[in-house]
Amino acid sequence: MIELVNISYIVEENGKQKTILDNVSYKFKNSAITAITGHNGSGKSTLSKIIMGIVKPTNGKILFNGKDITNLSIDERARMGIN
Repeated sequence: MIELVNISYIVEENGKQKTILDNVSYKFKNSAITAITGHNGSGKSTLSKIIMGIVKPTNGKILFNGKDITNLSIDERARMGIN
């Protein structure tokens, strides 16, 4: 199971901070198919990139079967079966 705990992602744009994700928490259950929907610019792709390890969240943590994988690389996550 993948669990997101208070995931936030903030970027700096034109000298100002812009919040892309703000304290997102969710549990993705094993063997379940989950769809993420929303308006353009709502953070869907950013959330996917954070789960895959392409980008790191500003705050929060990602758990995989109870283990903190927030700082693991995309390669390390793939070896664990996250793809």
